[in-house]
Amino acid sequence: YITKPFQMDELLLIVERVGKIIGLRRENLELKEVLEDRFSFGGIHGRNHHMRALLEKIKDWETPAEYLDHLDALPLGPNVTAMFGHSAVRSVVMGLGRSVDEDERPTDAELAEMTRELHAALDAGYLGMSFNTLPWDKLDGDRYRSKSTPSVYAKWKEYRHFAKALRARDRVMQMVPDLAGRWNIPLIGLMSTGVRRKPLKMMVISMVDSVAMRGTHRMAGAMTSFLNDRLHGDMRWQSLPLPFELWVDGMEVPVMEELGAGTQALHETDLETRRALLADPAWREMFKKQWTNPLSPKAWHRDLDEPKIIDCPDPALVGRSFSSIAAERGVEPLDCFLDLQAEFGNDLRWYTVVGNDRLKELEYVVTHPTVLIGFSDAGAHLRNMAYYDFPLHLFRLVVDAEAHGRTLMPREQAVHRVTGEIADYLGIDAGHLEVGRRADIAIVDPATLDARLDAIDEEEMVGMPGLDRLVRRHDACVPAVLVNGRVAWHDGTFADGFGDQRGYGKVLRATA
Repeated sequence: YITKPFQMDELLLIVERVGKIIGLRRENLELKEVLEDRFSFGGIHGRNHHMRALLEKIKDWETPAEYLDHLDALPLGPNVTAMFGHSAVRSVVMGLGRSVDEDERPTDAELAEMTRELHAALDAGYLGMSFNTLPWDKLDGDRYRSKSTPSVYAKWKEYRHFAKALRARDRVMQMVPDLAGRWNIPLIGLMSTGVRRKPLKMMVISMVDSVAMRGTHRMAGAMTSFLNDRLHGDMRWQSLPLPFELWVDGMEVPVMEELGAGTQALHETDLETRRALLADPAWREMFKKQWTNPLSPKAWHRDLDEPKIIDCPDPALVGRSFSSIAAERGVEPLDCFLDLQAEFGNDLRWYTVVGNDRLKELEYVVTHPTVLIGFSDAGAHLRNMAYYDFPLHLFRLVVDAEAHGRTLMPREQAVHRVTGEIADYLGIDAGHLEVGRRADIAIVDPATLDARLDAIDEEEMVGMPGLDRLVRRHDACVPAVLVNGRVAWHDGTFADGFGDQRGYGKVLRATA
């Protein structure tokens, strides 16, 4: 069984994106207030009610250790594991309002309290601590809606403080860099270096052959190799082994929040109010100015000839690009884009490719020695991404290269890249088939690694009625899966009791 620490299903969604209610002082707060005010983090902008309903079911834990015990008591299907969230602990210790105020800093006492919580989490088996410096990830809710997540407001002194603790304990520091400017990536890398000190495990999102900024992935690879080889660093990139695709309802996608005007539009939860904003000439002028600014770094290419409309109340527009529709209407492509957003709102669904669209460059990424194959992020962006099956796409690259007389990497190395290599870096007991160890096994049929892997389905999110997520289904590719020595999946169906009975997955705790 391939343990996927970067894209666990709905249980890890709770861990990674909603946060962990750590050390919560509930004598002064009702659970509903906590959910409305504290745990509406990025990735589910506009879905607050779904998360509240799910979280109201888990009331039997208070501390980081108790949270993992809570998960271990559930009838887990897959194995799960967790990072300790900087945004979560920062908001609890400082209070959410202060934690998202750029003029506020934690006091010495608050920093000490956060550090105690970190060590308690590491003692309990958390893999490390996750941080975010990307301003696009926004809070939901009403009180602090559209503020960046708390981790973004920390200064480098605070990051370095926790890096010191993680370095001493040989645990992972996971960082989301500021992808808009990429200015802080070298600083993140330098924190990992081990000249006259112990190296720090630094896991960073993400090495991508970006359509918007060609060549940056090779620059990232060269920089990280230098840091690791010459300055004794231990920095790794999480990277996808397939094209980076986005499916978008209206404007509901993080790349829109690269622009201040985009954030302003997404701030409006009422679609009629948003529609009026999109029609406002002053707002449109601001959006256009930010969109076309040549000095503005960007993660999305903004080439409106590339995205294709895949669903729309007007069937005549399906399958067409915004540019082609604009030419037909005699308007500029960006005006057409905004007109369609105002006209159809979230009923306008479109598709775009952000990166990894060139085979040679994708092969460079997946074979780079500083890359860990991962970065699904689909558990956070349920309607935008469908990367849960990313290991199979690495296998397809290997098989396709063989079919053309090339060797991308040996098959056994590809298997190791998505199992033991990841598990060893994270410090968990997984990813190796050895006598006496837990039997987690997936059987993959190499003959089925074909175009069927690309098909997209929509399926209701478990535990969130009324919310559909994107998935890729190619059941013939994986004829059997064993979790903890028990058959969990065979010939296209789940085993009786899988997901309802204990004895399958468990919480994988750091062993270091």
